Amino acid sequence: MFDLPPPDPAIELSVATRGYSKGIAQTEGPQLLVRPELQLGPALLSVYAKNVTSPTSDGEAGISGGYRFGLAGLDVAATVVVKTLLDPSNGVDATALELIGGLSRTSGPFSGRLNYFFSPDELGTTRRSHYLEGSGTYGLGRGFSASAGLGVRRRVASPNYVSYNAGASYKISDQLTADLRWFGNDRSELGAFFKDRLVGTLRARF
Repeated sequence: MFDLPPPDPAIELSVATRGYSKGIAQTEGPQLLVRPELQLGPALLSVYAKNVTSPTSDGEAGISGGYRFGLAGLDVAATVVVKTLLDPSNGVDATALELIGGLSRTSGPFSGRLNYFFSPDELGTTRRSHYLEGSGTYGLGRGFSASAGLGVRRRVASPNYVSYNAGASYKISDQLTADLRWFGNDRSELGAFFKDRLVGTLRARF
């Protein structure tokens, strides 16, 4: 018989002055995200829900399953996500599959990460979507860290763009983290959701 690790449940609550995903805004105002999780050794199961500002939906929810393991000194993560729109308009794609692969490594106060997101048919009017993002975090001590990221997105039936972000986080306690971050991309002429903005986030995990 297999010795299964005891389940480790958790819940994440996040409030941001503006919601962001893959380098572009998702809301015109604050965003609330709720994510219960259950970890079983290297496996992680989670569900989430969040509000979005969209003419085709009032929100987004999803369920995901992932697996993490070590390989050649790297931390490797593979995740499958099924996303759905909440109260979608007629005629839009209300459900989408997303595959995520991640590589990360930590050396002293520095950690680097590379994530790749692929969807064969995204939510809404977007079809195939690829997003590759590299990021780095440096621990400054006393609960502070600085980080930055650069991403490239290529899509069918929606604009392509290059995104970037830079900011700082402060670990208030073991359960609470505050983050202040600048988001931008190279397609600001496409409207309000592509504009550069400073975003504050408060994240609780229990």
